Amino acid sequence: MDFRKFDDVIGGVEQGVIQISRYCAKHGHTVLMIHKTRNAEGVKQLFKVDENIRLLPVDVDTHVMTRENSKLDSEFIQDLADRENADVIHFPYNWAFPVKKKRKSIITVHDVIPLTFREAQGWWMNAFKYKPGMKRSCRLNDRIATVSEFSRQDIASKLDVPLEKITVIPNGLREVNPEDKSLEAALNKRFRLSDRFILNVGGIHERKNIPRLIKAFAKLVKEHGYTGKLVITGSVTGGSYKEKMKNVCKRVIRETGMTGYIEFTGFISEAELDSLFRIAHFLIYPSLYEGFGIPILEAMKVGIPVITSNTTGCAEVGGGIAMLVDPYNINDITEKMAEMVSNERLCKDIKQKGYERAQLYTWERTSKMYLEEYRKLAAN
Repeated sequence: MDFRKFDDVIGGVEQGVIQISRYCAKHGHTVLMIHKTRNAEGVKQLFKVDENIRLLPVDVDTHVMTRENSKLDSEFIQDLADRENADVIHFPYNWAFPVKKKRKSIITVHDVIPLTFREAQGWWMNAFKYKPGMKRSCRLNDRIATVSEFSRQDIASKLDVPLEKITVIPNGLREVNPEDKSLEAALNKRFRLSDRFILNVGGIHERKNIPRLIKAFAKLVKEHGYTGKLVITGSVTGGSYKEKMKNVCKRVIRETGMTGYIEFTGFISEAELDSLFRIAHFLIYPSLYEGFGIPILEAMKVGIPVITSNTTGCAEVGGGIAMLVDPYNINDITEKMAEMVSNERLCKDIKQKGYERAQLYTWERTSKMYLEEYRKLAAN
């Protein structure tokens, strides 16, 4: 199992590695975990009670697409797998280059966002590094897993991969933090939330569609009399790109007269996010592109209604339960938010059905599907 992406922060990819590895170890399989030497102590703490998980540090600075990592994929990891008589190698993050392959390998390609939205990456980097790199990676690995049928179709189309080579294995969901009234009160004070509010999660990346959301929210305030705030969580990395997107949002806020109506929280913890879910009117998630859309299910699991896009992975994850909008249509976003605010019966129905849907997305289910995929790959 390749855990080079881990840098003492547990995001979705890292959580997947942890849960899948623990599941396999629990069911009698040995997992050899490759990780950065500098993060050895953090990895030890994560797996200290898992005796079937063996840790192997490697001196590498980053997990990104570099010549050094490609050499590790093709030589060091292959020699290690051969020496240990491993059945399968799992590369869980979008690319790996096992040129001198000695064992079967599976790669998880979560999405191909960089090929649609450049975000913090430049045009040259996407066109001449990531796209050809990901195509080569998909060709070199024996199987590809991805998180949704939308991503399966998108990967096949944009990277010229046969559909039959790709298996859909949805993400699991983390456990919800317990209700904490003192934390809720602290968040209310910190972000000046004197009334119920509408929540958006994920930051201000271009694909998150924040400028249109701000314009739609302004219409909700001015035309429908909404008195709460729009709260936007998450941060965005990448120097000049981050400043560019901040400036875009600030300009739209000024133009729409929404100063004082919108709060940007920056990065917040999972406990804080769950508290915000609990006290929000609903989640609005009109993203232009998602391979999966974990916040949709996180909101459902906490128990609030969701409005999301009728495109990409959002509609698929919404499962016919979330209220869908055209993310490019500001009027549609406004009208759906107005309906959610005013229709208590609709909110209650979406809450109940959404909560039931979220229970389907467990890490045990995800891990079991991966173990089955490993077994099939090893048998061929």
